[in-house]
Amino acid sequence: MRSAVFVLAVLGAAGTPTTMRAVVVSGASPEGDFSKVKISEQPVPKPSTGEVLIKVAASSINPVDWKIMESPIWPGVAGFDVGGVVEAVGPGCTRLKPGDAVWADLGKGGFSNLQLGAWAEYALADESQVGLKPTSLSYEEAASLPLVALTDLQALKMAGAPWSGATVVVTSGSGGTGVVAIQLAKALGAQRIVTSASPRHHALLKELGATDVVDYHNSTIWETLDDESVDAVYDNYGAPGTADAAMSSLKSNGSAFIFLPGKDGDVSKNPKQGVKQINYGLCDPSKHSDLDELAAFADAGKLRAVVPESYVFEDIVSALEASVGGHAVGKIGVNITHLEHVLV
Repeated sequence: MRSAVFVLAVLGAAGTPTTMRAVVVSGASPEGDFSKVKISEQPVPKPSTGEVLIKVAASSINPVDWKIMESPIWPGVAGFDVGGVVEAVGPGCTRLKPGDAVWADLGKGGFSNLQLGAWAEYALADESQVGLKPTSLSYEEAASLPLVALTDLQALKMAGAPWSGATVVVTSGSGGTGVVAIQLAKALGAQRIVTSASPRHHALLKELGATDVVDYHNSTIWETLDDESVDAVYDNYGAPGTADAAMSSLKSNGSAFIFLPGKDGDVSKNPKQGVKQINYGLCDPSKHSDLDELAAFADAGKLRAVVPESYVFEDIVSALEASVGGHAVGKIGVNITHLEHVLV
């Protein structure tokens, strides 16, 4: 784990390299098998109408990054999250310009046609997917947030609780979505934020805004809550049976249960009357206005990145293996090119 500095020698006419190094997944493989993940030389993409080319400073690891390696969408360059600088813009781009410090989630198109590419020295994105990076965050910090923060913000908006004074449950506190959801619930006005985690993470989660942290080794969240006491449950873990277990705690009038799919979670088949149930689905990465809202939270001191572990580009397989291990707190960072010393 060391800082990454890469010298790019093959330059195009305008100073942009014609080739770049990129993490390419050559084909589908079983979960946890990264034998088809390689760094190789690739052409630098050129922005088409409405697209921007980003010189990537940093990215991060999301569990979905390695989970989708089982799917038939490969070969291609992997990676969702980007923090970097606009290198060039295509025709029709009016909001961003070369030199802008930006962040983005590149996951456009749905799982059958994902457009990724963050784990490379240059990446393409629709201008609509790209926001100005929070000035308070480094590139690595910013690159840890787009996918999880957009997911959390959009989920909380779907739940639509009356946030001022609300009681909110975030089922899993210490992972990538958890550390952000706790902060966003607090930023939106929640008064009581209940979550679960291993005891070694309790102090961090309370620092981020959690008021109640349950040790899941000894108890469940639902055993600690009164009936009719919760305005919203954000089930970011998505285990089967959670909706049924949560139902008695939810208020009968206007509360919400929303879950992230992926671990066979579901809505309750016997919901309490008045409880709104939502299968989140997929994050919408094209809402740069949501990125702007998140940037405002960050620059106001209400949202920070949690990146205790980071790797260089060349150690991408080690970063993936660390994520598969399931013990990462917050996000695992990946440094692509070193921009911090020249750009803020």
